[in-house]
Amino acid sequence: MTDEPRRVKIRISGEFDARLTEIERYLNRVERPESFRQLVKAIREKVAPMLKRFPAIGRRVFNTKPDTVDALLAMEELMGMARNNGDTLREYLFDDYVLLYWLSEDAITFLSIRHTREVSFEFHDLWGGEP
Repeated sequence: MTDEPRRVKIRISGEFDARLTEIERYLNRVERPESFRQLVKAIREKVAPMLKRFPAIGRRVFNTKPDTVDALLAMEELMGMARNNGDTLREYLFDDYVLLYWLSEDAITFLSIRHTREVSFEFHDLWGGEP
């Protein structure tokens, strides 16, 4: 057994990419494009290297209690997937943002990102839009 930290590769989901685009549009609209460049730089130079080296550093999302029936059902589904694979859903806080990611044996998948002032994550790709 080695004391070397486990290193994993990082994948980007379509939802994460879409959220970055929304953040960029918003920051351009409020005339703060430099803030978006700083966010991308922080993800590339600070967040990604940290998570690659210490992938379990983020807080487990399943430790929180959902406040709606839909959220409870979605969490139960994700918990079932995680139990079967040993994967975990985690969130990592940095600067003014919360990064939601899925940690598996060999990879981290960035699922979504939101500003800390936003109410919650949106999961259009995971469980579809409104009926």
